[in-house]
Amino acid sequence: MTNKFKALQIGGNDLELLFRDKTNVDWDYLNPTLFTLENDYKDSINAVIKERGDFDLVFIQSSYSNELIDVLHIVSTPYNTYIDQFYWNEKFESESIVKKNIIRPFKYTSEYELQEKLKAVTFIGQYGDKIYPKDGIINPNINAQVEYLGNKSLRIKGDFGERLRPIFSWKRNLVYDKEKVIQIWPEFRVEGAIELEYTFRIIQSGSIDKIIDKIVLSHDELINPFEIKRMPFDANISVSIKAKGSGVIEIGAIHKRWSRLEMGEFLFGGERYVDNQREEFIYYFNPGDLKPPLNIYFSGYRTAEGFEAYYMMKDLGAPFLLIADPRIEGGAFYLGSKSYEQAIKNIIKEKMEYLGFSEKQLILSGLSMGSFAALYYGAQLGPLGIVVGKPLVNIGTIADNMKLLRPEEFGTALDVLLANEGNISPKHIKSMNDKFWNIFKKTNLKDTIFAIAYMEQDDYDTNAFSELLPILTNQQARVMSRGVPGRHNDDSPTITNWFINFYDIILNSKFGRIKYERK
Repeated sequence: MTNKFKALQIGGNDLELLFRDKTNVDWDYLNPTLFTLENDYKDSINAVIKERGDFDLVFIQSSYSNELIDVLHIVSTPYNTYIDQFYWNEKFESESIVKKNIIRPFKYTSEYELQEKLKAVTFIGQYGDKIYPKDGIINPNINAQVEYLGNKSLRIKGDFGERLRPIFSWKRNLVYDKEKVIQIWPEFRVEGAIELEYTFRIIQSGSIDKIIDKIVLSHDELINPFEIKRMPFDANISVSIKAKGSGVIEIGAIHKRWSRLEMGEFLFGGERYVDNQREEFIYYFNPGDLKPPLNIYFSGYRTAEGFEAYYMMKDLGAPFLLIADPRIEGGAFYLGSKSYEQAIKNIIKEKMEYLGFSEKQLILSGLSMGSFAALYYGAQLGPLGIVVGKPLVNIGTIADNMKLLRPEEFGTALDVLLANEGNISPKHIKSMNDKFWNIFKKTNLKDTIFAIAYMEQDDYDTNAFSELLPILTNQQARVMSRGVPGRHNDDSPTITNWFINFYDIILNSKFGRIKYERK
């Protein structure tokens, strides 16, 4: 059966006709008069949920009532429920279900905007990608020093004159996906008296010169991502840059994402952090059943942007926080400026405070690239448990291993090394490794449970487990481990199974959560 976006409207005029051309949307309507006229409407709702699963969106145009709150306890899940702004009031705000599931008002300025917003956000899944500066062309007529910093950025130093002039354009286009609002986020930095101007041309697919729209924005206007409105056809988005003034320009990737407007980044409820260097991460918090522990999951390497392991973490039943790193090619190991790394810790602490949890009601986890973040930040937060699979800790060594152990494979490690250390020499390789060990070795870990599933012939970070184990043993930390034959990218299903098994052991032994009770 085709996966469809499942929506429920309660009250108002039935808007199902808006979606007559959207075959991937199931729109159900519930008339509030049934609350008093029929006794079995709850059974009908439960039957729909049992057959199709939870609703992705619940849109309410009905006044507050006890009967409506009863229905919300059936149909509402975190972030899926919106109440028309004209019905929203303090009675809704005082309800526990509203706080628990973070139910919010649906805001709009006209009936047309209401309908456009609903059509824009009713899609399944999440998606984001990017084009890199290596995919572009530098204007050969500019007098400048040019340096490529791997996949991360292109550095141009020079005097570009007193008038805006073209300096760079991408050979590859971004793809505009029809019926979606597309969010655009360009990475760049400037030093000196520089002014940049980005031009985005939207060209209808099948044509090379039919420009539908042209968007011109200065770098001051790109403090936040901007959005391209929903259109009924596929298109390409070409990008070019002009500059004037003198100084340094660092051009990074341009990110393109399916937008859910103000309702969330990638998912309903998703959020985004960006530091003053335009470095970002995304995060999604689900309060679950509000009972300990809070489970943190750091996404692994992924070229398609978005959150990883949503359903896996949701199935655990407990509150969880997903964190993902969309930088460079498939992530930058969650390392960055002091403010960037502090923001990750602050958000974890903020969610713990929201739930009223202590550090001993916290578990950090991740696979591969995500394992680095779980261990690195776990050592700073003192959680009850750290659950990782295919651990990677020596980023410098991973980059160095590309020469002989993994020719032409996982160049992202070189990008991360260069981005953090500015060089790829043996000295900088050691410094990159030490960034992890200087944190991990000085932390008291005796009260933390470590659950580690590792590849016995890992060709990315060969000695990760053997270097971690003596430190954990000396600190009398409890360690559960499982070695699996193979290289880093071999047998991921077995590693994932052990990852979940380790979670089940900790959740059961420390919090009394039984696996079959949470299904």
